Amino acid sequence: MARAQGARAQMALAFESLYGTPPGSGFKQVPFASTSLGGEQPLLGSELLGYGRDPQAPIKDAFSAGGDVVVPIDVENIGFWLKAAFGAPTTAGVAAAAGTIVFSGQPAVNATITINGTTFTFVASGATGNQVNIGANLAATLTNIVTILLASVVAGVLLANYGQTGGTTLTVTYKTTGTAGNAFTLAASTSPASAGTVSGATLTGGANTHTFVSGGWTLPSLALETQMPEVPRFAMYSGVMVDKLQWEMRRSGLLTMTASLIAQNETVAAATAAGALTAQNLQRFGHFNGSITRLGSALANILSARVQYDNNLDTIESIRNDGRIDGADPSITALTGSLEARFADLALFNQAVAGTPCDLVFAWTISATAALTFTAHAVYLPRPKAEIQGPKGIQATFDWQAAIAVSPARMCTFVLTNTVAGY
Repeated sequence: MARAQGARAQMALAFESLYGTPPGSGFKQVPFASTSLGGEQPLLGSELLGYGRDPQAPIKDAFSAGGDVVVPIDVENIGFWLKAAFGAPTTAGVAAAAGTIVFSGQPAVNATITINGTTFTFVASGATGNQVNIGANLAATLTNIVTILLASVVAGVLLANYGQTGGTTLTVTYKTTGTAGNAFTLAASTSPASAGTVSGATLTGGANTHTFVSGGWTLPSLALETQMPEVPRFAMYSGVMVDKLQWEMRRSGLLTMTASLIAQNETVAAATAAGALTAQNLQRFGHFNGSITRLGSALANILSARVQYDNNLDTIESIRNDGRIDGADPSITALTGSLEARFADLALFNQAVAGTPCDLVFAWTISATAALTFTAHAVYLPRPKAEIQGPKGIQATFDWQAAIAVSPARMCTFVLTNTVAGY
């Protein structure tokens, strides 16, 4: 008899077009560390008298579904949870894809390079069309290559700019920022020998920023399926909305985020309703990638930080014959947190006394194409006690609250940089 194990469990996620109705396809496999998401329906004990000491059968009470999901803060998958919590992001290109072909020597006659599917052939002389004359030296040959590529009328070739560096390297840079250039292909023949080595099968480095902002009145709903294939048990949760997001920053440990969810329904079946799953790349941020800044300067002597964003969802508990909620409407948001700091200066203490706001920026950076930044634009600090509890360092905890800022006119912003085309 098979027994369910967390090691084999999976989670599938898709956004709903209609609240409470899971889509027929398009589910993504998303990583998670743990989940308490589930449906429950308590029993109401009988209050009736006159039937002896033994009670009558209980009846079912209203159905409710929800729970927490702990997910890694990573480069790509975290965007799904941010979209669920904040709404669809604004996506814009931030970096252009690029690549190179490095030549170790002169190419042979009839050797080729292929630029985004178009082949260019090296000839001794008299080049026509997509042919390139081999020059007196490699630098001259590269000049000829660049001239031919820049003059090309092929639509696929015209998508990039071309140049040479060091007399040995052909540089290829996609003309527009974003992820489209990551599909632009490069190749160099080995027989006849082109003497060229491509940086990769495609250009790389094209990236987008996805900007999620607080304050939106309309939030999307999710369909989530938790899968236990051994039993088998496939539980589809529909009408799922994110009520809270919370996370901590520390010096070490695994960096995760907890999403608190409210769902409308749970349907349990012996087979998946999510169909074939696709998955994003998994590249996790670590605590060592993190930083905290205040008013543009690094905030020192912070031992830990906690952040919680709350949509304050208002569940619509209408009278229905299925016991489900009618929906969950977003109310006034809240953004709170705490900073545990060593007393080394009075910057935070003086701000708390003055009652003036500041911005706090929590950021994780792996590379130019893998970064996440969260900005609380107007943070207010309470005045804390400065307790001396022994001979070691003195610490203070600032339990802060955020509010809407003057500029920009919102409370907080998430900016996720990656190579995903959109969420």
